[in-house]
Amino acid sequence: MHPILFHIGHYAVHSYGVLIMLGVLLATRYAMRLCDYRMRVCPVGSPRRIHPDVIFDVAFFGVIFSIIGARLVFVLLDWGDYAAHPLDIFRIWMGGLSIHGAMLFAILTLLWICRSRKLSFYAVADIGATAWPLGYAIGRIGCLLNGCCYGAPTSLPWGIRFADEDHPGQLTPPSHPIQLYATILNLGFFWWLTRWQKRPRRDGELFWAYIAMYGAYRFAVEFLRAGATSTYRIPSLHITDTHIVSIFMVLIGLWGVFSLRRRRPAYSDTELPPDVATVPSHADFPAEGDGADLREPVAAASQSETSPSLVNTSVKEKPS
Repeated sequence: MHPILFHIGHYAVHSYGVLIMLGVLLATRYAMRLCDYRMRVCPVGSPRRIHPDVIFDVAFFGVIFSIIGARLVFVLLDWGDYAAHPLDIFRIWMGGLSIHGAMLFAILTLLWICRSRKLSFYAVADIGATAWPLGYAIGRIGCLLNGCCYGAPTSLPWGIRFADEDHPGQLTPPSHPIQLYATILNLGFFWWLTRWQKRPRRDGELFWAYIAMYGAYRFAVEFLRAGATSTYRIPSLHITDTHIVSIFMVLIGLWGVFSLRRRRPAYSDTELPPDVATVPSHADFPAEGDGADLREPVAAASQSETSPSLVNTSVKEKPS
């Protein structure tokens, strides 16, 4: 393991923090490029026209509050380890973040930003749900280098020996590299979601789908962590707290996807949502003298879910 990548003077640069920030940067870069593309192809009035600057703000505040939430939930779940040494709570570089806490606080941060700027939560959340597994996959490599979050002993040829958390100075027997499993699976989720978003869909489908996929993945791999770096809640059934949370995530995610499919029609990026009226062209207006009532109201394109101050009207179509 390589918990410390290098030193800058007397300051140690930890691999855990470096890989997490690298994952955040790459995920943010991907999300901003996706927004730039949709600013070109989505019609004015579409809730999917999200300016890249919005994603930068979401990433900036999301990282801050996600780290706070991740650490807070981890400390609360393992309070017995911190009660006697409360200053250890602030040593985040040593590991100890709850991804469930990070996801919860990231969603709350996104809700706050979308509400304050009158943006569609689902439209922005779908972008975040697509980018999140990319950043998460890279961040888990930091867990591998840090030597945390490993699994139970295994006889498989790719088992890795880690520094034993319960016996300082000793190594574990060859154990499941849960961190690598997480990286591979979330890269697969990222690939799937990027394909899904190219098809007609409902806003929010990708968000709820990733909630369900993440819950299913964590439920499965938790059986390989239980008893090693995860504590049993129901020992007779080999069930941990994460198992219980993951079941709820799968159920809520599936409910969200199917609920949207029952209530809303799908549409592509190049279309307006079916419930948004379009501005009629000049050809749609009746000519004078044909007996039509020129005072008939005309529906205006809805901008209710896109912040006018964030729409870049100078973006031009690239020639095909």
